[in-house]
Amino acid sequence: MIVGMTLALAVQVVSVQDVQVDSSLNHTNGRVPPAVVAVRTRDDMRVDGVLDEPVWSAATPARGFRRDEPSDGKPPAESTTVYLVFDDNALYVGARLFTADTAKISRRLDRRDSFATLNDRFFVILDAFHDHRTSFAFGVTPAGERSDATTSNDTRMGVDPTWNPVWEAETAIDSAGWIAEMRIPFSQIRFSTSGEQVWGIQLRRDIFHANEAADWAWTPATEPGWVSKFGHLMGLDIGRQPMRLEVLPYTVTQGQFTEDSDPANPFDDGSRYRISGGADIKYGISSDFTLDATINPDFGQVDADPAVVNLTAFETLYPELRPFFVEGSNIFNFGIGGHDFFYSRRIGRAPQKSAVGAAAYVDMPRATTILGAAKVSGKTQNGWSIGVLEALTNEEKARTASSTGAGLDAVSVEPLTNYGVVRARKDMREGAGQVGFALTTVHRDISDPIFESLSRSAYSGGIDFTQRFNDNAYSIDGIFSFAHIEGEPAAMLAVQRSSGHYFQRPDQDHLALDSSATSMSGTLGMLSFAETEGIWTFNAYAGYSSPGIEINDIGYQRTADRRVAGGGMSRRWLRPSRTFRSFRIGTSGSSSWNHGGVNLSRTLRANLNAEFHNHWRVSVSGGYALRGLSDRETRGGPLIEEPEGWNASLSIHTDTRRPLSLHPGISVVKNVAGGWLIGVRPGITVRSSGALRIRFQPAFTRLFASAQYVTQAVDPHATATFGGRYVFGTLDQSNLDLTTRVDVALTPDLTLQLYAQPLVASGDYVHLMEFATPRTYEFIEYGQDGNSSLSYDSDANTYTADSDGAGPGEPLTFRNPDFSIRSLRTNMVLRWEYLPGSTLFLAWSHSRFAHSSDPSFRVFDELKDLLSDDQQNVLMVKMTYWLSF
Repeated sequence: MIVGMTLALAVQVVSVQDVQVDSSLNHTNGRVPPAVVAVRTRDDMRVDGVLDEPVWSAATPARGFRRDEPSDGKPPAESTTVYLVFDDNALYVGARLFTADTAKISRRLDRRDSFATLNDRFFVILDAFHDHRTSFAFGVTPAGERSDATTSNDTRMGVDPTWNPVWEAETAIDSAGWIAEMRIPFSQIRFSTSGEQVWGIQLRRDIFHANEAADWAWTPATEPGWVSKFGHLMGLDIGRQPMRLEVLPYTVTQGQFTEDSDPANPFDDGSRYRISGGADIKYGISSDFTLDATINPDFGQVDADPAVVNLTAFETLYPELRPFFVEGSNIFNFGIGGHDFFYSRRIGRAPQKSAVGAAAYVDMPRATTILGAAKVSGKTQNGWSIGVLEALTNEEKARTASSTGAGLDAVSVEPLTNYGVVRARKDMREGAGQVGFALTTVHRDISDPIFESLSRSAYSGGIDFTQRFNDNAYSIDGIFSFAHIEGEPAAMLAVQRSSGHYFQRPDQDHLALDSSATSMSGTLGMLSFAETEGIWTFNAYAGYSSPGIEINDIGYQRTADRRVAGGGMSRRWLRPSRTFRSFRIGTSGSSSWNHGGVNLSRTLRANLNAEFHNHWRVSVSGGYALRGLSDRETRGGPLIEEPEGWNASLSIHTDTRRPLSLHPGISVVKNVAGGWLIGVRPGITVRSSGALRIRFQPAFTRLFASAQYVTQAVDPHATATFGGRYVFGTLDQSNLDLTTRVDVALTPDLTLQLYAQPLVASGDYVHLMEFATPRTYEFIEYGQDGNSSLSYDSDANTYTADSDGAGPGEPLTFRNPDFSIRSLRTNMVLRWEYLPGSTLFLAWSHSRFAHSSDPSFRVFDELKDLLSDDQQNVLMVKMTYWLSF
């Protein structure tokens, strides 16, 4: 498939053969990179897709593209010529993309940054700092759809498509092929302050009908690195640095309408309205650094989070979708192995305390108000990349009222909080190495006793590094970090007992609850070694997280108290063979322990990825997990066995160039205790030759969990399980997700997006039982084993279970865990960029939800009933206006 269909495959540019380049600019492996000279123009340049200004004929052409996909360096199916011109304010790129049969030119039009859509596309990628690590990518299709992104760390994997500079592009199709003309303002990118510039540059073309990608600065795919392999752009003499002040004021009007609301509710009788405004500000402090600030930010046009059924002890990790936090987020990345030290959704989070039940009517804020946020980011002349972010969120109070509607005192639910992040990285050895550090801070005002269960302050950070050597063939990467939190004893005790720690586990001797603690600290480290060059590659790693590390105040962490080690190797065939365009196989293995020496897991995996000449792709993977012990499944109780088992998956992608493509997949999991899972994903994508794309992504999952946690209770008579009773059930669960996305691009600047997710799920706890013996998988089934009993109270919807009959153990009463859920989440957004950088949003969101304790999985009845459930609708109009000075 065309490599450039994903941004990770679309960041390469142009070259010319007869330019003399200083030998000091050669690549570290001695290769002489291609170079092209930009020509200064005094003409008034008009970006119209027609290269008719005289300066274009005076510019030196960049030719000599070679095929990158398939990765063999042969001449591509079509030829390409590129010219580069500049004036005091912008770089102009003119590309003549020859096509022998113009009927084969793809005219598909999609929304901006739709890198996942196969298309004819032309990219210019600029390493403006010439640091061999970071780049700015600008792409355009024959239909005029624009794509832009940044990359980091000299890899195609570090791509940030959320960067949205203000630039221009126009295209035209004629008898010789198609033409792309671009204007890239210098104010939108960062570069050094020297007079005559030398930039890294890559020119790249995706050729739709041939399913090829061609690069101007071609290097074999077996060589690691990316930006460090670019060619050179010479001759840029930028006399003055551009003024970079942008102001984006906004106004938003919103109406929320909820069906079957209580008309006596003084806070929400079924309709609520809101009018607000604010502004985003971007200021170029220098050519190296930019200040981004937001005042009363609004995130109303953001997509809805998908509905999920989460029966684990851990919170669901949702992606960040808010523009202020998404753009340029790569610079703040720090962490590894499931520990993200900065999870920006903590800022503006839902309140951590609840006032529900405090009065007859409660108006709970859904999110914390962000009073203001700012970030400074950039890169110094000596190679330091620096990012600083600061945000302040307001104290939130829930309004309350009596049953008569009379107002009562507000209840505090979230304290005034300040968040800070500092991230810095230093390039070394001409981009072959990097060392960096990070620091995060959280400070809360917990003077109100209601907040004593929240930490007062939290600090985390550390150092990380990467070093490549032997012409970048090998690399060593490492990270060493710390975390420290402070607060009242109640807050520290809550963290110790949380799902990421479980210090209360009764059958371990390396941890203990400290009810008087007012602080908690921990560390994390990881070291890896890899060979990334050639057809054979391998990696090995080892790391740990100490029991006391806690970063969830500003980051995301599921577990602590871990030691891990593993590695893998792979063999790749990148040159086409008689059967395959490309082929790769790999194996890997890993083990983990806690700091008490308990072996938690040992896994082996194998995978295969192949692409055929008909452009179908197949991925197959399988794994085997040996017997282990879990220190999490009993939710703070004793160790329980993790039965050995296996898993396998298969996914197929048909030719994505076709109007109809299929991407089905299936996953199977089985263990020796009788648990199993099967998941089926029959994905379908329909694309018109023009503006319409429909993605139907249904997913059906059926699982039988041989032991799913239900609840627990303290009982001193349960001596075998250390004074606690732990209830599990054999769970028969079914989930059906019918996610559908529709994109309509009416013009390159006017798009309509529709997202709909009907979800039906049910869970039937067929057998209820009690964990019997630590370090085993033995249970007492209530009502079946020994003198145990189980009764059900239908009026209260509760079970009463007794594991020892007339014995001393206390009966245990708990709520019926069976469930049935149905929900519908829908979003529709009309986006119109009516002027460059200025946008009008019209958005509608719709949701419905219902649940019960009936575990029957009646899909068609549930989907039909879903249409009669109470609904909530939100309508919004948002308008922004871009001002540049």
